[in-house]
Parts: sequence; structure tokens; C-alpha cells
Amino acid sequence: MALETQPELQIKFARRDRALLLVLANLVLTGLLIGHLLTSSGGYRFELDQVGFEAASFLSVFVMFVAATLIKVSLAERRAVLLGLFALQTGNLLDAATGIFFNASPVWWWIGDGLTFTGEVILALVVFQFVRLTNDLANRDPLTGLYNRSYHMRALANLLKTRNNDKESVAVIAIDIDHFKHVNDVHGHAFGDLALQAIASAVNGFQGEVKVISRTGGEEFEVVVDQLDEPAVFALADRIRLVIASIDLGENRQLTASLGIALSHVGEALVSLRQRADAAAYKAKNTGRNRVCVAD
Repeated sequence: MALETQPELQIKFARRDRALLLVLANLVLTGLLIGHLLTSSGGYRFELDQVGFEAASFLSVFVMFVAATLIKVSLAERRAVLLGLFALQTGNLLDAATGIFFNASPVWWWIGDGLTFTGEVILALVVFQFVRLTNDLANRDPLTGLYNRSYHMRALANLLKTRNNDKESVAVIAIDIDHFKHVNDVHGHAFGDLALQAIASAVNGFQGEVKVISRTGGEEFEVVVDQLDEPAVFALADRIRLVIASIDLGENRQLTASLGIALSHVGEALVSLRQRADAAAYKAKNTGRNRVCVAD
């Protein structure tokens, strides 16, 4: 199962010619709307205490629109931001216009409120999506796309707490890639990164059978499972081992992994469980590599 490409948070300036075109289009449409209201209403009056708030809102949103044309944020849908700001700006303009063009049809007031509401909804959805993506980004390893150590520790702690309350065990499968330093030294770090990505993609194929898959260190991964007994966890770990060993890295190059499994005791702390899984993985390394060992 291939991992999705990880998004990155990038903030950069947009092309100034395109930004200028967007601002000019905004001004033209706004000008046409004001011109239509002026000619259709037959007169106007400007009382600051009546329309000051709407006018100030219109100007502030217009400034935000200009800023949004100049700056691109990778995790925010720029077109949606611009559309939402323009709808909000036009809604504020129409709300102000109903107090300036006193003979204008009341329908403009309803249109203004509708556009204001629409703009607010669009911007709220953009913010929600941005927060969701940045939160996911903070929990992912940028190289492999798997969960990172920080998320892994929180997820494992929560699962342990739940299963301890239910008097059930949680299993940790520690995966340590064999001879990985040698791979980096001989083939270079770029190849090593590609190998880690291939391994992560292969292990991620077990996503539907486990709770959490994470990269917890340089060449170290951990898989968390629950509601399985020791033979079932061992069989799962051995399948992961075989999948890793079958990865074709090109030019007849392959990697193997040493795996250690540990099932939690009732009330066992997270640190103890992970230490036992690590110890089992080291035992697998010290007894020939490319094998699975069970913690004491």
C-alpha cells in the first residue's frame, strides 16, 4: 500500500502580476455594483453613524483580500480563501449600501446578508481544513508519512489506559532494520531514505489489522496491536518481517529486519512495555537477525 505524499506547510509570495489582476477584478466588480446601485436608486446620503461599521468592515475585508492575493499558504485552499473574502466583502458593501442608497430595493439587503453568511461559512471551512492538515502534519514523520514518535507515545499511552481498565493486553512490535548504518555508508543517505520509505509503505499495508504504525527512530518502527494473543501477534510480526525482506530495492538489493514483540501485563507502564519490546528486537539481532523474538 503506497503512502500518500505528505503535505508541507509553505508560505511564499504569489506572482505580483496575478495578484494585481485579482485586485483589479475585485475593484472593477465592486465599482460596477456601486454604479448600478447609484443609477438605480436615484440618490444617496452618507451618515457615518448609520453605515460606519459596515463601511469599515468592507475596507478591512478588502485589505485582507489584497493580502491573500499576495501570499500563498500551501495548506490553505487559496481560491476558497479569495472567494470567501470577496463574498464577505461584497456582503458588507451591500449592507452599507442599503443605508447610503435610500431608494435601493430591499432585496439588496437580503443579498448582502446572504453573501456575508456565505463568505463566513467558506472561510470557516478553510480554517477547519487548515487546522486539520496542520494537526496531521504535526503528528507525521515527514520522510515516511507514518506517525511520529510524539503521536505514537500519546496513542500508546491512551490505548494502554483503556485496555488496562478492561484487563486486556496491548502488544508492541518493535522493528529494527538490519545493517542499516552499513546501507547508508555504502549506498548513501539518499538511498537510505528511499529504503525507509519503501519499508514504511510495506508496513503500512497492515494498517487495517493494527492500531498504530509509527517511525520512532532512525531505522526503528513500532506497531501497536490489541485484542490478539501471543501466537497471533507473533504470526503478524512474522508476516511483517517477510514483507520487509521481500522489498525489491533495485540491483538485487534487499533489507531485512529484526522484530521484537511484547504483550503488556496488567497495569504495566508504557516505558516498561516498550523496553521489553526493544530488548526482544535486540535479542533477534544478536541471534542471527531477520527473525522475530518474544519478550520475557
